[in-house]
Amino acid sequence: MNNWPKFLPLPASWAKGFALSSGFWLIVSVLLPGSYYYYYRFSTAYWRSISSSDFEGAIAFAWLCQIPLFAFYHWGLAKFAEWVESRSHNQPPTITVSPWLHWREGFIAFATLPAAIVMGIPAIALLMLPLRESSGAMVALILGTAIASAYLYHFRFAKRLKILLKLLWIFYADLLKILELLLVPTIIGTPLLKLTFAIAQIAPKQLLPLTTFLLVISVMLSGIVGYAALQYWSAHLVNWAAKWWPADSPGYSRIQARKAWKHNKTAASQSFVRHTTSWHLAANDTTYLIYFNLSAIVVGAIASVLFGEPSQWSQTEEEILGSGVALVWVGVWHFWGWRREVEIASGQPSVKKTSRDRNLPAPDPVEVELNQLAAEFGDARMRPVRKPPSATKKPKSEQAQWYVFRSGKAEGPYTKRQLRDVQKITDRTKVRLGQTEWQRAGEIPELAAFLTQK
Repeated sequence: MNNWPKFLPLPASWAKGFALSSGFWLIVSVLLPGSYYYYYRFSTAYWRSISSSDFEGAIAFAWLCQIPLFAFYHWGLAKFAEWVESRSHNQPPTITVSPWLHWREGFIAFATLPAAIVMGIPAIALLMLPLRESSGAMVALILGTAIASAYLYHFRFAKRLKILLKLLWIFYADLLKILELLLVPTIIGTPLLKLTFAIAQIAPKQLLPLTTFLLVISVMLSGIVGYAALQYWSAHLVNWAAKWWPADSPGYSRIQARKAWKHNKTAASQSFVRHTTSWHLAANDTTYLIYFNLSAIVVGAIASVLFGEPSQWSQTEEEILGSGVALVWVGVWHFWGWRREVEIASGQPSVKKTSRDRNLPAPDPVEVELNQLAAEFGDARMRPVRKPPSATKKPKSEQAQWYVFRSGKAEGPYTKRQLRDVQKITDRTKVRLGQTEWQRAGEIPELAAFLTQK
C-alpha cells in the first residue's frame, strides 16, 4: 500500500464506509418503508422525510444500532483472523483482542455517521438527479453516505473529534467543579438559613446580632463539612471502581493512578472524621469559593464602570457579565485550584526551591544507601549525604603558558606540572611566562615546588 494515493481512501475505509451507510439506511427503510417515495425530486422528498417526527425516531434508533453492529463486525473479523492464524501455524493464536476494542469500533461508527450524512448530501443530490423511484433514492442515499464515510474513516475523523471533545471535557469538568462549590453550601446551609430567619423573629433584640453571627458561621462550617464528605466518599467510589474496571478499557491507568494517591489509600483505613486529606481538600474548596466571590465582585465593579448602574443593564450586557465571571472562575480553578487539589490528594506537595537549595550539591547515592542500611540495623547515626560545596568543587585546570629555552629555541607552552614531569627543569633552566623575559627557574618563587633536583 506504499504506492496508494494519499487522497484516496484505503480498501478498509471503503469497506467500513459502505457497512456503515448500508446498515444505517437499511434499518431506516425497514422502520419507515414509505419515507423514500420520490416524486418531486430530491429537495422536496428528502426534506419532507426529515421533517417527519416518525423519521426522527427511526433515525435515532438506526444511529444507536451502529454501536452493537460494528462491535459485532469487529468481533467477527477478529475471530476469523484468529482462526486463519491458528490454521496456518497449527497453534493457538498468540494475540487476543480485548472486548473494548470491539466496542470502540462501534463508538467510532456512532461518531462518524452524523458527519457522513451531512457531508454526503451533495453526493446524494447528484446521484438522485436521474432517479424517480424510491429504490433508486435508497441507492443514492447509501452511495452518498458511504463515500463521505470512507473519507472520514480515511482522515481519522473520530480521532480528531476525540481531541476536540477532550478539550471541551476539561472545560466542562471545571464548570461542574465550580457548580459543586456553589451548590454544596447552598443545599446544606438552606435549613440553617431558615433557622436564622425563624430565630430572628423570636430572639431578643440584644442577642440578635450574636445569634445571627453564630448561625452564619454555622452555615459556612456546614459547607466545609459537605465538601469534606464529598471528597471522602469520592475516594471510596474511585477505590471501588478500580477493583472491577477492565484493564484494557480507557481510563484504567487514570483510575489506578488515582487509587495510588494518599487521599484514596488512607480513606480505606480512616474514618470520615479522622481523614485529614478530605478536610484539607474541603479547606481548599472553601478557599477558592472565597476567591470566586471576590472575583465576581471585581468583575461586577468593572461592569458597572462600563455599562452603568446594574438596574440599567440590558439582557445582553447581563449575559456578557455572566459569561465573563464564568470564564474567570474556570481559569482560576483550572490553573490554580485543580493543581492545588492534586498536590493535596496525591500527598506530594510541590516545594519551591530557594536560591540556597539550588546551590546545594546533589546527594551522594552511596551515602544515602549506607544510611538506609544503617537504619535497618537500628543505627541512629546518619552520615551526611551531601558533600560540602568546597569538596564538590573541581580544581580549576591550569592553562599551559610556560616556555622553556632548549637548543637555542623556545619550546612550549607547558603547565607547571609539565615543566617538572616533561621538561625536568632545574634551577638553572631558562623559562618564561608568556612573552616575558627569560629567567632561570630558580629565580621564580612559584616554580620552586616544580624543580628537579640534580
